[in-house]
Amino acid sequence: MILVKGATVLSQDPAIGDLDRADILIDGELIVAVGPGMVAPGALQLDAAGMLALPGLVDAHRHGWQGGLRMLMPDVASLDDDLNTVHFSLAPHFRPQDIHIGCYFTAVSCLDAGITTIIDPCDNGRSPAHTDAAIDAYAAAGLRVLFMPGRPLAGPWQQHWPRDLEQLQAARFASDKQLLTLGMYAQPDAANWALARRLGLPILSELLGVMAPLMRRWPSRCPLGPDNIFNHCTSIAEEGWRMLGEAGARVTTGARADAQYAVEGGVSAYQAALDHGFTPGIGTGSGAAHGGCMLSEMRLTFFMQRAMAQAARHRGEPHAPAPLGVRQLLRSATLDGARCAGLAQRTGSLTPGKQADLILLDAGKINMMGAHCPSGAVLHAAECGNVDTVIVAGAIRKRGGKLHGVDQARLRREVAASMAYLFNAAGGVPACYNDLLP
Repeated sequence: MILVKGATVLSQDPAIGDLDRADILIDGELIVAVGPGMVAPGALQLDAAGMLALPGLVDAHRHGWQGGLRMLMPDVASLDDDLNTVHFSLAPHFRPQDIHIGCYFTAVSCLDAGITTIIDPCDNGRSPAHTDAAIDAYAAAGLRVLFMPGRPLAGPWQQHWPRDLEQLQAARFASDKQLLTLGMYAQPDAANWALARRLGLPILSELLGVMAPLMRRWPSRCPLGPDNIFNHCTSIAEEGWRMLGEAGARVTTGARADAQYAVEGGVSAYQAALDHGFTPGIGTGSGAAHGGCMLSEMRLTFFMQRAMAQAARHRGEPHAPAPLGVRQLLRSATLDGARCAGLAQRTGSLTPGKQADLILLDAGKINMMGAHCPSGAVLHAAECGNVDTVIVAGAIRKRGGKLHGVDQARLRREVAASMAYLFNAAGGVPACYNDLLP
C-alpha cells in the first residue's frame, strides 16, 4: 500500500472536488480512498506537504515512434515539410530497434513530464516486428497507452495491416488488466472500419475541413459511431460538426501542431469543439517540431482560446465565446483526455476504484511558490521540473524528481546511434540538425 500524505488534491472528480492537506490511499493498482486524516499502518508513506496532487496528464495524440526526432524541425512551417522530412525520407528506414528506442524515449519522457497516458497513432509499423517493438517499449517503460497501429504513409512495408490486428489483439492485448489497449488508426475506409468494429477496437482518424465534401458519403459507406476519435477537426463546417455530434464521436485537438504545421488555417478547433458540445482532449502530436510537454500544450490552448474570445468580443460579435477558465483546460488534459481514449473508467480522475495514475507537483519551488489558486498554478506556472512524483497503476515511476529504472546515459547512446543510422540511411544529416547527444 501507498499513502500519499498532506497534498493539495485536485481530484477532477466533482463528487470529491479540491481538497487542502488531504491524503490518497493506494492499494495495489487502485485508489481506495481520498480525504484528510488517513492512517494506514505498514503503508509506504509519501510526504506530499507543499505539493499538488492531480491525475496523471493524458496526451490525447502522440506519435511515439518519432521520439528520437526531437526538435529536428523547429522552424517547420507546413504539413508538406513534415511529410517530406519525416514520412517520405526518414520513416521508411526505421528498423524495429529504431521504433523501440523511439517509443521508449517517448514513454520515459512522458513519465518525466507527468504524462501517464497517451493515445499513439502509430503510422510507421512496417512489419509485425515493428509493431511488437513499439508494444515492448511501452510495456518496459510502464506508460498507459491506447496503441493504434495504422499503415505507413510512404515507402515499403509488409502489407500486413490491418489483417494482423486480430492476431495482435489475441496475442498481445488479451488481458483487460494491462496498461496497453489496442485501437486502429485509419482514415475512412469501409473494410478497415468494419474490421475494427468486429474486433471492438476504437478508430482514430485525422479530420480536416478539406475532407468536408467526403463526409456526406460516410453515413452509407463508413458509418460514424461513438468508437470514432477524430484529431485536428480544423475548419469543419456546421454539417460536419452535426454529424460528429449525432454519432457521439470523440474529438482531440493540438494547438501547437495545428499552428506550426499550418493545418488548415493553423487555428486549433478546441473552441469550435466546445461550441458544438464536445469535451475535447488535447495532444502534443510529435516532438519533431516542438516539445512534448502537456503543461505547455494546456497553456497555449488557454491563451489561443482567450485571444479568439476577446477578439470576438471586441468586434461586437453577439455570440462571442466566454473566456475559458483554467479548470476547463485541466480537465481537458486529464479526464476528458481519458474519455477520448475510452479509459475514463480506469483513469483521468482521483476517484476511489480507479487505477492509481497520479502526479505530485512541487509547489514549493520558486516558480509556483505563493500561488493563491492551485489550478491556476498548474496551468500558468508549472513546469516539467515541478513534477516530483509519478505513479501509474500504483507503480512509482518517478520520485523526488528522478525517474525510476531509467539508465539515462545508455538511453542517450541508444538514441544517438539510432539517429546516426537513420540519417545515414536517408542520405545525410538535415541542415538544421545539431547533435546534442554525446
